[in-house]
Formats: sequence, structure tokens, C-alpha cells
Amino acid sequence: MTPRLTQICADLGIQIIPTTKRRGVGETCAVRTMERILAEYGPAHLTIVLRSIVETENNGLELVAPTMWAISDIVLAHPTWTATTDWLDAMDRADLSDMRARAKANRRAAQPRPAIATMLYAHLSQTFDLNDQGKLL
Repeated sequence: MTPRLTQICADLGIQIIPTTKRRGVGETCAVRTMERILAEYGPAHLTIVLRSIVETENNGLELVAPTMWAISDIVLAHPTWTATTDWLDAMDRADLSDMRARAKANRRAAQPRPAIATMLYAHLSQTFDLNDQGKLL
């Protein structure tokens, strides 16, 4: 694990555990996922992805790869959403565990990462202005 990732995890109170141990709140074994997100998008991006999980209500068990990637995808697609405190408030109302469970149950039709991202988008789009033009005829 890189020193930068070690520091980010320490700052957020995230514990790295072996894959053989059952995860608790604030624990993860998804080191490769975090390293890839860090390498591809930088420390600020990874930090908002992780904060979206560990600093929100009832989502502390969701430090898993598909959920991290889904949040990363949403943050990349809608960067202005994370610019306000509304982001964490909206994430407080997101039930990431339920989204992941539904995505897992439907994995024969769609992979969990895009399925979670789609459900998360549907949830978050109710909070954030999409500048929707309406339907074009």
C-alpha cells in the first residue's frame, strides 16, 4: 500500500483488513481498488469517494470495490454535485447497502458497478439541479 493511501485511510479512520476477515464498519480489504482510483484520479477524488461512504449515515460497511467505483463514476460524471455540503447530506439518505444488495441480486443482467451507479444517480438526481430541458418533441 502506498504511503499516500495509508495517510488517506488514516485520516478517514479506515482500517485495512485481510480478505479472510469479515468486514466491520470502516473496514475494507479493497486496497487495489483504492490504489487504482488514487492513481487514476488523484487523492482529492479518492477522498471524496471514501468520505461519501464513511462520513454518511449507515454506509460504513460499504467500503467495497463495486460501491467505491460506482461513487467514483458519479463524482466524475457530475463534479459540481460534490462542491457543496448537499453532497454528504444526499449521501446520508442513500442506502448503499440496499443498492449493492439489489445490484448483486441482478448481476446476471447488469454488473454491480454500473447498476449501483445507476441507482445512486436516480437517488442523487432528486437533490441536484440537472438543468433538465424537458422532453424534446
